[in-house]
Amino acid sequence: MKKLKFITALIVAFFLVNSCDNESPSNPSDVHPNAEKYQRIVDRFMQAGAVGVNVAVISPEGVWTGAGGLADREKNILMKTDHRLRIGSMTKMFASTTILKLQEEGLLSIKDKINKYLPNSIIGHISNANEVTIEQCLNHRSGIRNYLQDVSQGVFDGSIVNYSAEQTLQMIYDKPADDPVGKGYYSNSNYLLLSLIIKKVTGKPAYQVINEKIIIPLGLKNTFASTILPDTFTRSYYTENAEGNDLNDVTWIDNNGIGGEGAIDGGMISTASDITQFTEALLTNKLLSPTSMQQLKTYVDNDPVRLEPELQYNKQYGLGLMRLETDQGEALGHDGHVFGFGGKTYYFPKQKVTVCILLNTWSPKVVAVLNAKETFNLLFY
Repeated sequence: MKKLKFITALIVAFFLVNSCDNESPSNPSDVHPNAEKYQRIVDRFMQAGAVGVNVAVISPEGVWTGAGGLADREKNILMKTDHRLRIGSMTKMFASTTILKLQEEGLLSIKDKINKYLPNSIIGHISNANEVTIEQCLNHRSGIRNYLQDVSQGVFDGSIVNYSAEQTLQMIYDKPADDPVGKGYYSNSNYLLLSLIIKKVTGKPAYQVINEKIIIPLGLKNTFASTILPDTFTRSYYTENAEGNDLNDVTWIDNNGIGGEGAIDGGMISTASDITQFTEALLTNKLLSPTSMQQLKTYVDNDPVRLEPELQYNKQYGLGLMRLETDQGEALGHDGHVFGFGGKTYYFPKQKVTVCILLNTWSPKVVAVLNAKETFNLLFY
């Protein structure tokens, strides 16, 4: 959800690469009656200095897709709408949907404590873990330590490449919790624990279950819950420079730190088109039962003190679901950030509009546009 601030100094130390000023024309599906309006989203990110952007919108008038910039700066490969990007924590929506589907099948209950499903050899080494429920992992109120604060060295020396969920969790063994049970905030460790629960109750890796329950039934041809990198996978770029200069290729960092088996906290890869299709299907009641949808939308309030100033409109969190209060009313979905990638996907119930924005760039200017509540207004006027 949040950028990993600990990588700043390391990025500077490892890279002295110039950024690229070239921008490519986008390739929107301009037959949509709102094509010109939606194209402004692509243009706005390119103006902010994004290397590449991939956007899709589903509205009552139809589907629109557009892209701008470059998928690979060094090879001058234009970004296209079928290029695949990391989606970061948008993966959590797939994870929570899968958990609720397993509950519908009678394989678990989100009210159960996680120690019902996981052995003491794991639970006994994680502070709070013996007391928390599946639901508290889903809504990030377990207080369990976020492993992201413990991974920087392994990312940069390559020692955690393709770490499984269980291996990654070992980084927080015998360390203090971040918060008391029930008072916690956002922690990716929660979803690695859920990954192990999925494997326990199904006998299959969590990625495989997400494929079987969601990706294959929806026909998401460009969505990957896998440790294998797909073709037409974009490079990623990063800078802390306030002006957005000196964008460095950080693809190797993403590949070192993300995507091991069971990384359902943020390891998936997709296109904006596929993610809008999934988001629209989920939030228009096409994937889950009415009871599950009610649970999905059982929210807890976010602590404004722990939100970045520009994200104060991110009011609540459900089960792998963010609830925003925008100028256009309620929006439901999730943000995602992974080193040099960023994006978000949201459904606006009032207007029946779904949008997904995926970027292969992290810079202060680009993230400011991504986080700005006003950016959503480009969809409507």
